[in-house]
Amino acid sequence: MQFQIKNKPDYASLHILLDEGEQVVTETGAMMGMSPELKMETNTKGGLMAGLKRAVGGESFFQNTYTATGSGQRLDLAPAAPGDMEHIALDGNAVVVQRGSYVASTPGVSVNAKWEGAKGFFSGESMIMLACSGAGDLWLGSYGAIHCEHVDGTYVVDTGHIVAFDKSLSYRVKSSGGLKSLLFSGEGLVCEFSGQGRVWFQTRNAPSLAEFLHPFRRVKPKNND
Repeated sequence: MQFQIKNKPDYASLHILLDEGEQVVTETGAMMGMSPELKMETNTKGGLMAGLKRAVGGESFFQNTYTATGSGQRLDLAPAAPGDMEHIALDGNAVVVQRGSYVASTPGVSVNAKWEGAKGFFSGESMIMLACSGAGDLWLGSYGAIHCEHVDGTYVVDTGHIVAFDKSLSYRVKSSGGLKSLLFSGEGLVCEFSGQGRVWFQTRNAPSLAEFLHPFRRVKPKNND
C-alpha cells in the first residue's frame, strides 16, 4: 500500500494505491473518487452498539470498507471540513481522537468509542471520544492546519483545537486563568496534558468561526400584520 496526502494544509486530500487484497476502512462520505474495480462494503464495523457509540461520538453509524481486487487500484479520500490531514502509524499504541476527526484506517486499527464522562463534557467535546488502537495506518482530518506537539512534562491546549493525543498522556480540564480570564479573555477552558506523548491540534476553531459570523447573519424581519 502506498499513500500520499496532497493539498496541505488548506484542503488536504488522501490518495491511496492498493494492491490486491488490501483494505481501507473509511467514514461514510469520505470518498472523492476510486478505481471502478474496488469492492466497497458498508457495515457497522463491530455491530449495532459500536455503530451507535460512534454516532453519539460524532462519527457516522456506518463505515465503508474498500477492498482491492487487483494491484494498483486507487482510492481518493477527503475530510468533511476544509483543512489538513495527518497520518499516524500505530504499532500497538493508542490515540484518543476528537469527534469528527477520524477519516480512515487500515483493518488492523480498532476504532472504539471511549467514555470521557464529565471530564469530556466540561472540556467542550462530546462525552464519547474515539480510542484508536492496534497496528496499522490511521488518517485524521481537521478544520485548519494540524500541528503535532511532543509533550515531555506538561503542555496546555485550548479544548476547541484538540484533534488527538496519545493515550499515554494524562490530562485535566481547567480554566485558562482566574474567573475574569474565563469570562472575558475569550479563551475559556483548556486541557493541561501531562507525561510523555504527542498532542495534535488544529489552527482553526469552528465555534470561534460561528461566533465571528454571528453578527453578519441575515435576520428575517418581523411580520407586523
